[in-house]
Amino acid sequence: MLEGVRPGLHWRMAGRPAIAANVVALAALMFSTGAPVRGAAAPVDAPATWTFNVYDQRAVRWQDPDLTACTAASTEMMLNMIFLGGDVEAGVDAASPRGLFPTALLWRPNTTYAQQETILAYARANMTMSLSSAGTDPHGWRNALNYYGWGSMSAGVYEDSAYSSLDAAAKAVVVSLARYHRPVGVLSRAGRHSQIVNGYTVMGDDPRVGNDFTVVGVYVTDPLRSDATRNTWMSLRNWQSGPTDLRFTPYLETDSPYVDRIDGRVGKTEWYERWVIIDAVR
Repeated sequence: MLEGVRPGLHWRMAGRPAIAANVVALAALMFSTGAPVRGAAAPVDAPATWTFNVYDQRAVRWQDPDLTACTAASTEMMLNMIFLGGDVEAGVDAASPRGLFPTALLWRPNTTYAQQETILAYARANMTMSLSSAGTDPHGWRNALNYYGWGSMSAGVYEDSAYSSLDAAAKAVVVSLARYHRPVGVLSRAGRHSQIVNGYTVMGDDPRVGNDFTVVGVYVTDPLRSDATRNTWMSLRNWQSGPTDLRFTPYLETDSPYVDRIDGRVGKTEWYERWVIIDAVR
């Protein structure tokens, strides 16, 4: 049984500041004298700050003792967070910007080691990586998420995406989280490890509806016990050049030579030297 107190989904937006008192005084002076005021700067609103997080402590597990099962443990946690966040049944959800869930979520919360190993076996049977390598690749991870979450690896709820810069990947992570309320997987340590981004803070547009925003930072959860990373805040700068175990770096693995049955792509050319994420697209 999953234990703990559900924190729930939460949004936070810091409102725009009121007009400064000296501007009000200046306007009063203008109207009292009737004389134009030259060189007065117009007040500029500070950008809005938006924070969102789907983390739930009941969703998490360590991948240990299987050190090759980072993607399987991440899959288990991601699907748990989706369920605990209320994304369960197909149909209209007036509180969600999505409006309509594409299909019912089949997954039910599970944090067992046995389930993790079952997910890993499925991912390895449906990946594009050489069997001589341990674990699975982004195709296998994506296929397992779609299969265990929505009943088919061709469900199309999650896909693997690759970007030429960390900034572009970070914005894509935020957009996916904001618009679909589902955690995003990232391939860290040059593609040798998986992590989850379950929250963010941005400044500018509300990423649910706009794209003109700056990523301030993200909240990261790691399946490896020794990293002790659960819902850990990472500024964008630290995510790029901070501690090695948390840094998001370009994918450098070359052991996925086969064509994927879902998107028709070859992993080692699709992902190499790019920032790779597993993001919800509907």
